[in-house]
Amino acid sequence: MNNLIATEKDLLSTIKTIRKNNQTIVTYNGSFDLLHIGHIRSIHEAKQQGDILIVLLNSDNSVKKYKGSSRPIIGENDRAEMLLSLKDVDYVYIFDAINPKSILELIKPTVHCNGSDWGKDCVEKDVVEKNGGSVHVLSWNEGSSTSNLIAKIISANKIPPKKAVFIDRDGTINDNKNGYVHTKEEFSLLPGVETALKALGASDFLIIIITNQSGISRGMYTEEEYVLFEKWFMSEMERRKIRIDKIYHCPHGSFDNCSCRKPGSGMLFQAVTDFDISLNDSWMIGDSEVDIILGREVNTKTIKLGTPMSKSTNLEPNYYANSLTDAIALILK
Repeated sequence: MNNLIATEKDLLSTIKTIRKNNQTIVTYNGSFDLLHIGHIRSIHEAKQQGDILIVLLNSDNSVKKYKGSSRPIIGENDRAEMLLSLKDVDYVYIFDAINPKSILELIKPTVHCNGSDWGKDCVEKDVVEKNGGSVHVLSWNEGSSTSNLIAKIISANKIPPKKAVFIDRDGTINDNKNGYVHTKEEFSLLPGVETALKALGASDFLIIIITNQSGISRGMYTEEEYVLFEKWFMSEMERRKIRIDKIYHCPHGSFDNCSCRKPGSGMLFQAVTDFDISLNDSWMIGDSEVDIILGREVNTKTIKLGTPMSKSTNLEPNYYANSLTDAIALILK
């Protein structure tokens, strides 16, 4: 690893070279566990106090001594590598004591930086000033701390992300027959769909139907007629004890260039907004290529029913399945 000072001997050799080049040395110490914006800003300010910034990094053993056995979250070598990736950091030295006084005695920095929570009267003050250096108190980034970050992570994890199975309708849930199904007389569930949807309904997945209904735009039926059919469909699902959490439909045709028509993401993102869904934990199932393109574009896992994707799409689903029954079984497994 470039610029990681491994031993005390290496540290002394590095300091000698820096002094020979008439460069001033700035030091800044800490555990830097879970590197955050407060660290970045403080390190940048520290570098502005001189020519060379040496970050003194508390070892894993050191961190455990003063933060408890559950810390650090990230090991010392990884923390050092992350620090060295910052343009403001010239060298990192890992030390094993609780505080860096003995190391500062060797380095004799021109400036030693400290956070405002420790101030100018920090424990390092005497050794720094004794050797002709000064203490610089860094600006405080309110709210930026590893402890606050850990608290946010814990709080976020108390509420598991909502996840959904987004399902195409025509040709996936119901027989599409001659297309543009919009009356209860035309509607019939495909074999096995009722049982499969009931199994999915017993899980913690939201069940959301995403359907293109260009028949409205083509004048084959009205928006009002579709809405009446959708109300009947939802009542029929309820009668069958099938949970459907929401249906989103796009009334436009391909010639309308709308953002909601699949593979556009408008309907899906509206569902994300309405239900606070994590797409990364969700699935998209459909028999059409547009369903898979949509799912892959927004980072859901995808299952294509029926025939393979055409080579021209240059895209594959995560899985293929013969039916919605097989697709839901795969998800639940």
